[in-house]
Amino acid sequence: MKKHETSLAKLIRNGLCLFLVGGMVACGGETEVADEGAVADAEVTEEVAVADTWDANEFNTTFASTDYYEGWDVNDDNFLDENEYRTGFYDTWDVNDDNQLDENEWNTGTRDWGVDNAAWAGLDTSGDGFVDENEYNTGFDTAVWFGEWDQDDDNLLSEREYTDGVFGQWDENDDAALDENEYRLYTVYYGV
Repeated sequence: MKKHETSLAKLIRNGLCLFLVGGMVACGGETEVADEGAVADAEVTEEVAVADTWDANEFNTTFASTDYYEGWDVNDDNFLDENEYRTGFYDTWDVNDDNQLDENEWNTGTRDWGVDNAAWAGLDTSGDGFVDENEYNTGFDTAVWFGEWDQDDDNLLSEREYTDGVFGQWDENDDAALDENEYRLYTVYYGV
C-alpha cells in the first residue's frame, strides 16, 4: 500500500511540475504578444492620421449614416424640393433646436457657411428678437445654393447633391478635402 501512495504522490508532484513548466513556456512568448499590440497601435495611429482629412465620398458616407436628409424629405420621394431644402437648412442653422434663430445662431451660421453681406437687421420682421422659418425664407435667399447644388437641373436635390454642396461650401481652400478645421463645422451642425 505504501508503494501505491508513493506513486500517487509522484503523479501529483509530476502533474504540478508539468503544469508549472507549461505555464512558464506559455509566458515565455509574452514579448511577442506585446510586440503585436504595439504593431496594432501603430496601425490604428496611422489610420487616424489618414482620417485627418475627408474627401467628398467620405463626407457623403458620413452624412448618409444620419437621418437628417430623410427627416427633411417630407414627401418621402428621396429628393429635396426647394421647400424641403429651405426647411432642412433652417433646421441645420437652429443648433439649439428651439425652432427659431437668435442673432447668435444667425451670425455664426452666416460666418460658418461663408455667407457674405447677410445682416441680421431687417430679418426679424415681427420684432420678437428671433427669426422664425417664414422670416428666414423671406429674408434670406438660399435658392442660389439650391440651383448651384442641383447638378442635374431637375429642381430636386438628391442626398449626394446636397452633401456635395455642403462639402463645397466648407472646402475653403478648394483642395477637394476637408481638413480638421473645415470638418469641425460638420460636428457643429450635424452633431457627429
